[in-house]
Amino acid sequence: MKKPGLVFLVFLLMAAGCKTGAFKDIDKRSFVLSIGIDRTGAGDDKYRVTLKLAIPQARQETGQTNSQIVSQDASSIPEAISLIKSKVDKELDFSHAKALLLGETLAREDVTESVDFLIRKREIQRIANLAIGSPNAAEVLKASPRSERLPADALFLSFGGTGTESPFIVTEYLFDFYRRMTEPGLDPFLPVIKVYGDEFVIKQAAVLDKKRVKLVLSPEETAILNALVHNPRQLEVSTRTAKANYTMLVKKFNRSFSFDRKDARKLLVKISMQGIAEQSKKPLFYADWSKYEQETGKVTRQQFLRVLRKLQTNGLDPVGFGLMYRATHYNGEKDWKTWQELYPRLVFDVNVQTEMSGTGLIK
Repeated sequence: MKKPGLVFLVFLLMAAGCKTGAFKDIDKRSFVLSIGIDRTGAGDDKYRVTLKLAIPQARQETGQTNSQIVSQDASSIPEAISLIKSKVDKELDFSHAKALLLGETLAREDVTESVDFLIRKREIQRIANLAIGSPNAAEVLKASPRSERLPADALFLSFGGTGTESPFIVTEYLFDFYRRMTEPGLDPFLPVIKVYGDEFVIKQAAVLDKKRVKLVLSPEETAILNALVHNPRQLEVSTRTAKANYTMLVKKFNRSFSFDRKDARKLLVKISMQGIAEQSKKPLFYADWSKYEQETGKVTRQQFLRVLRKLQTNGLDPVGFGLMYRATHYNGEKDWKTWQELYPRLVFDVNVQTEMSGTGLIK
């Protein structure tokens, strides 16, 4: 006798769920592929949120992407998104948002509230790529390169090595950026995307002091930071000295860090590189390769040393030397205070071992 009542209750709950709109069919959703957050300036509406929405097509051709850009100013990011919902006819779905952009002005002021929203929102993936848009995030989202097959696909392929692989492109994920914001001894960094018409260029990185941009690196310095943090698959090293004038394509790169046991103020940085000559003014096959390896080691050592000292001078630690110091000491907060006093006086002992494995397809 209880079964008919139970069945009726199940149908009643299902009808209530459909009525309240707890579930939306896929054809009643607008998929957000990328999100841009900018600072508008003075006034109550201090945030400008820009969403790039995908418009499904029966047939997709290269250079014929179809998307919708919607922007809204508001006093908070959730309020801006709620107002954007009044401009579209479908429910916004953030589960496919893989590119998160912060405007340059916002990044130079304070990114805390913006990142707090992104990390709290359940629908946004923690593995989404985070970057800085220059001059602002909205302009980057509006750019549509001719090679793009799907909306925002060019941004997705630029990071993580799924598409292009460049030593000048640093990849940063939302979960890692948030960890760097909250972890003592490890500072956050972000790639910088600059717009030129319908194209964009990613060749610089910005280092933040937990809240705002404090230093923007040059392309050469960005490649070195990428090598120190991510251990890239490929790296070009140009040697221009009186004894050697050539460029090496590094195929194998390894680095390690350790504190000197005899002197706590010295950090040992060991770098090993193996690669082939990619460009040279002179034949190299019958030359003494050890001479070229030594010259490349000297030049590379100076390049890495300049970047490490520049980060140290600005009080930034994106590599995580402070975190490594805390992990190897056991006095808690006392060790962190000691490191803060030690880092400005830290001595970097960089040792580079270079091996040339070939001269390419010609001698």
